[in-house]
Amino acid sequence: MIVLSYICAIVPLLLFLAYLQIMDSFSLAKPKRIIALIIAGIACCLLCEGIYHLTGANGSKLLKSIVEELIKGSVVLYLVLSRKVGLLGDATIYGSCVGVGFGMMENILILSAGAEANLWHSIFLGFEAAVMHIGCTSTLAMAMIMASQERFGKSTKAKSLGYAIAFVATVLIHFVHLLAPLPPVILTVLLIAYFLYSKASLFKKNKAFIHDWVDQCIGNEVELLSSIRKGELSGTEAGKYIISLKESFEPEVYFDMICYITEYLELSIAAKSNLILKEAGMKPVIKKENEARVSEMKALHDRIGRTARIAIEPIVNIKDVDRWAISALS
Repeated sequence: MIVLSYICAIVPLLLFLAYLQIMDSFSLAKPKRIIALIIAGIACCLLCEGIYHLTGANGSKLLKSIVEELIKGSVVLYLVLSRKVGLLGDATIYGSCVGVGFGMMENILILSAGAEANLWHSIFLGFEAAVMHIGCTSTLAMAMIMASQERFGKSTKAKSLGYAIAFVATVLIHFVHLLAPLPPVILTVLLIAYFLYSKASLFKKNKAFIHDWVDQCIGNEVELLSSIRKGELSGTEAGKYIISLKESFEPEVYFDMICYITEYLELSIAAKSNLILKEAGMKPVIKKENEARVSEMKALHDRIGRTARIAIEPIVNIKDVDRWAISALS
């Protein structure tokens, strides 16, 4: 019975994560990273317990909400700043992984401490943790991605403000949940219904965003890359602009600029093609030389200098989502 109670307290968390994986038609989340983030969530929970043991901070529901969301949020922030996540779909999955790990460990600690271990109580524990921890952390991840994609503004101040607002929002959600304004069972059922509906809606928007992004870019990129390879830059408007830059830079710098543009176009097309393959249920093409090409592109980025990068920005305007897609090839 005790073993069954532990299983029932953990399985609902994994079910919610499986639901998100099924909804992700592009299969963007990497299995190794999913496991690593679940482990990170477990570590976050143990860290919180250590802080509570030393400070007694869990005596305040507000302070408990702040501590837990701050520690879980630090993992999410690392993912966003290191560009290991680029779209709302994988952001919500990776954020949920942290929440799953945290919720699993929290339930195990509750049961280990001698809490009532009947079957229904354990099932409720599992769903409650799934709703609250997965919901809060995935919401935080999505908001941070939106901030990094400049949806709240392009300046560093605007991005930082977006991160701060996202953190405050999740703390409030966590705090209200702890206050239990409704009977726990009713509150959990309502939150589960909202969670399922909102995530389904999110993945539809994520799919539409990817389609628009691919449709808007890939045709022009293929045309420009073809003109560069054929030596017929004057055949496209983008090519004519590149030619116009020739007199403004030293020959070696201009050559590196062409190489940089070519590397970007090839990697960008490959990344977008892989997204299309994933949606069709086919295995993406990951070539061995991609890692070296990504490194070469980064080296060229530094070598050509800021002035050259500004000059070719109309051609190579790399956003966070582009960097994420290209880095996924290596």
